[in-house]
Amino acid sequence: MKSKFWLGMFMAAAMCSNACAHDIFEALSAAYTTNPSLKAQRAYARAVDEDVSIAKSGYRPTMYLTAGYSEADKSANTLAAASGRDTRGKALGAVVSQPVFSGFSTVNSVKAADSYARAELYNLANVEQNILLSGATAYLDVLRDAMIVELQRNNENLLKKRLDETRERFNVGELTRTDVSQSEARYSQAKASRISSEGDLEASRSEYVQIIGMDPVELEEPETIISLVPANIEEVLSFARDHNFEILQAKHIMESREHEVNANTGALLPQVSLDGAATKNRGYVNGVHGETDVESLEWSVNLRVPLYDAGADRAKIRRSKYQKWQAQELVLVTERQVTSDITSYWEYLLANSARITAIIDQTKANEIALDGVQKEESVGNRTVLDVLDAYQELLNSKVEEVKARRDYYLSAMQLLLSMGKLTAKDLNLSVELYNAKEEYKETRDRWISTSINK
Repeated sequence: MKSKFWLGMFMAAAMCSNACAHDIFEALSAAYTTNPSLKAQRAYARAVDEDVSIAKSGYRPTMYLTAGYSEADKSANTLAAASGRDTRGKALGAVVSQPVFSGFSTVNSVKAADSYARAELYNLANVEQNILLSGATAYLDVLRDAMIVELQRNNENLLKKRLDETRERFNVGELTRTDVSQSEARYSQAKASRISSEGDLEASRSEYVQIIGMDPVELEEPETIISLVPANIEEVLSFARDHNFEILQAKHIMESREHEVNANTGALLPQVSLDGAATKNRGYVNGVHGETDVESLEWSVNLRVPLYDAGADRAKIRRSKYQKWQAQELVLVTERQVTSDITSYWEYLLANSARITAIIDQTKANEIALDGVQKEESVGNRTVLDVLDAYQELLNSKVEEVKARRDYYLSAMQLLLSMGKLTAKDLNLSVELYNAKEEYKETRDRWISTSINK
């Protein structure tokens, strides 16, 4: 599996463009930097981080100002009427309330939000992997389809030359009209296959641009990808159990659900708060000299003991317990799915490797067979149809080799994804890595600001 096989064929089919991606790592770097789906997921992860700040607000005081104005007419059935005078009043106050004990609801709500935010960080990493896998798939598809186009063009040219030779031999009486018709049919088939393959290439190029963000030019066989794959499946499975992002996400969601149960249970426990208020009231009574000012400053410790709330809190507890149960089962589901995926991808990798070896042998045999059939046909021991069939068998084996190589590298990258190693960091891409953990740390302790970072 030398890169010359891929590069030599693709260079003939490469198309000019202002953008250039020389290898798969440059293409994936472009996808990591510019792909809008990945950027959107980063924004969502930042939004989930804010849930930690929201939960931590349960530790912090609330403060607000109050203001009011009142006026009473003595003609109305009010105190002003009883006194026989019009009255006006103004009030201004400041209120502060500091939670002291919330039945451990705040503590557990923070832990639940914290675990869920970490779960989202792992989900972001998995989305990153899937974007890179989509980019790699698009890269390999363009490489495959460009090579198939070149094979189909070469085949079309050979069959056109063969058709011209057949017509000349028919004109001198060496061959029959049937031989000419067979050659014409195969040439038309080759032309149709070339047109179809060009359509496939344009579709693959469009997908490439959509994911990578630039035109594909001078693509190369990604041989170095194979060096990232461990030597045996046991090592792959062992690594995946600790590093697969879907498993890590499921486990942190389960932790979050456990804390939610405790947070909801806290609603049944006593709640204590420390409250304070400072107010100033200014009043004016018509007919009485001057205005009256009353200032007050008071604080209190308040205890609230819940007794019964129509069953809502208890329903929330039951619901959170069911969600915890669900999360526990989903961890097992994810672990089993990852094991199944790794086993499948590993077998695909081995099968495609063996498939490539077999097809290479088949191609060599078909080349020898074509040469032999042509020589035999020249002395009358074979027919034109035999030669045309030999051409088609050789083309089919070459096309199958191109497809097998694409599948081989794709199965390797799918294996890396299941392990949790198809990230920009593990692939050593030449990009500025997005540090989701640092963004999370910055977000969770913000108190006042409403600005965001992009």
